[in-house]
Amino acid sequence: MQLELTFGNQQEHLPGVRALLRATLEQLPIGSFAAGELEHFVAEAAQDAVVRAYPPGVEGQVRLSIDEQHGKLEIRVRDFGIPRDVDAMERELHESAGVANRHRSPPANAADEVHWLAYGPEGKALQVIKWLHDQRVENSASPESLKRFADDVPLAPPQEYTVRRMRPDEAEQVSQLMYRTYGNTYLNEDVYYPDRVAAQNARGILMSYVAVGADGAVAGHYALERDQPGPVVEGGQAVVDPAHRGRGLLHRMTDASLDEARRLELAGWYFDAVCIHTLTQKSNSARGGKLTALDLARGPKSQSVGAVAQPQRVSALTYFYWLHTPSARTVYVPQRHRGIVTEIYRRLECPFEFGDDAAPTGHGTLATRFHRRSASADLSAEAIGADTVQLVRQARRELVERAHAEVVYVELPITDPAAGIVADELERDGFGFLGIGPHFSPRGDLLRIAYVVEPLEREPIKTLGDVEARLVDYVLAEQLRVRGAT
Repeated sequence: MQLELTFGNQQEHLPGVRALLRATLEQLPIGSFAAGELEHFVAEAAQDAVVRAYPPGVEGQVRLSIDEQHGKLEIRVRDFGIPRDVDAMERELHESAGVANRHRSPPANAADEVHWLAYGPEGKALQVIKWLHDQRVENSASPESLKRFADDVPLAPPQEYTVRRMRPDEAEQVSQLMYRTYGNTYLNEDVYYPDRVAAQNARGILMSYVAVGADGAVAGHYALERDQPGPVVEGGQAVVDPAHRGRGLLHRMTDASLDEARRLELAGWYFDAVCIHTLTQKSNSARGGKLTALDLARGPKSQSVGAVAQPQRVSALTYFYWLHTPSARTVYVPQRHRGIVTEIYRRLECPFEFGDDAAPTGHGTLATRFHRRSASADLSAEAIGADTVQLVRQARRELVERAHAEVVYVELPITDPAAGIVADELERDGFGFLGIGPHFSPRGDLLRIAYVVEPLEREPIKTLGDVEARLVDYVLAEQLRVRGAT
């Protein structure tokens, strides 16, 4: 379903907008209460665009678009009017419920995601996303199929396994495997909705591979996720039934997925190995993964594997794999980090040189994304300007104080001559070095830093070897240094 309505910025058009919304939502599998809340929220956004998008007396257009594909409903209210501080509006969307503002998110049952999209001098749009698949696996499967895996489960008889792309009717088994391994703690909540897993594969934003046993049951799952704007994919959602472990299934599924990634002509892929244990670190190191960053405090304390309680937020190590030979680049980082950055690029076998810093000029852009489930936020400086530091400072303050974010990440284009200067300034505000994200942006590599509200202890962060330990120790030492400066 794809619908589009363009109307003028006059109040008399609004009843027609509401009527189209109501008639469209009635055709979709959405409960009447949730549909009513969604209709009200979108209609309010349309009214706000009519009243505020253009100066008084100036005629303009507003566009309502409705797009439903594979169970994902996306509604946009777009204007072409006065530029606004879209980043501030985005932050308002995700403030705590007790804060009064015009751009509050709709109730949780009405939408899954709401964001403001900037089009520069050509206006802005409010984007509302709702998954029509709302049946969680624990509501459709038997209790036995969701029972947590025991550590001492007996091994299944030796057998032949088939590794291939997941079929749509196997999505429920994949969700059951994830639930039995991680309980309800896996950060990507979509894995608990079988219909979403199948739909994301149909859309191409997820590529799931499964290992199927002799009885036709799914014994393992591995997926590539397109969750970065750059030409890379993330490997993840890795799970193997304990009765089938030790038989190389994870390696076989990974190899099959990488064959597909090469066909897509991507620059590379990466995997975030949790530091709850060293198993995934060992797997990635053995496969030739190059350690590039510590994703410090990425997951909440509730994230777990098995029944082990976590004493602090969960960190992960980022391993990167090239799918094509990397080209040379000039990078800009604070002088104090040149040693560790040199180590990272040499591990990546990537030719590079350090450039001479240049002060930022003009206006920067900052994209904000808040994740309620993990109480974390990502700030991406798509373009660095003279106002970038101030934009980040303001965003950090509002995200921590109002949205109660426990960690705020910032990504800077490392090939921008102003990146080192901006990073140095942000360190005065408590942001500490994390590492490099190779090709995480269409512009190339990113310098990654983070502000962590509660300091982390070293002992719960498990590391495989000297390389991992050195990076973790460096990042934690930097956190102590920059927080001492605030």
